[in-house]
Amino acid sequence: MKKITDFALWSLATAGTALLVAVMYPLFLLKNISYYLKAPSVLLYAAIFFVLDRITKLAVLANTGELPIPVIKQFFTLTFVKNPGVAFGWFPDWKLPPILMALVMVIIITYYSFQLPAKERLTRWSLALLVGGALGNLYDRVMYGYVVDFFLFHIWKYDFPVFNVADIAIDLGVFLLFVDIFMLSQDEQQNEVEEADPAPFMA
Repeated sequence: MKKITDFALWSLATAGTALLVAVMYPLFLLKNISYYLKAPSVLLYAAIFFVLDRITKLAVLANTGELPIPVIKQFFTLTFVKNPGVAFGWFPDWKLPPILMALVMVIIITYYSFQLPAKERLTRWSLALLVGGALGNLYDRVMYGYVVDFFLFHIWKYDFPVFNVADIAIDLGVFLLFVDIFMLSQDEQQNEVEEADPAPFMA
């Protein structure tokens, strides 16, 4: 009887804690919404990108019988492709390496995001895109054994490799990170040099 009582109390405590978190966390986000808009939370926005990716993939999986659908004739088609490889279907025989690489990338980026100052907005956006995209494709690999791709562009007589929302997030994240590191950082360094070494006074 005591074991049953203890189990019931433990279950109630667990359920109560989960309910408290489920209620309080959204309230916490709403209370601090101005902060998250000014200094995007990497994990929060990564979760949003992940959900967007899942919604589109679930829609595709639910309508595979209707695909492909030519949206713009001879230019853009919605289709369904099982991609067992990495980006754009490369290395189709790779199974475990993409999963491990995605996990390592997510862990490293998540750790690094906690070290970022609030002012690094562009870096935070780029990391959120990278994490959200990586998690989106990682989910597919673990659950299905392949990545769900569906965007197909026809450029002249060339069919661009089929991709998905997660791929877009990853590519955009890499691009923003490149801009932040190699362009904006150089401008900031130049401004610091100019402030530290003002131009000589000229009569």
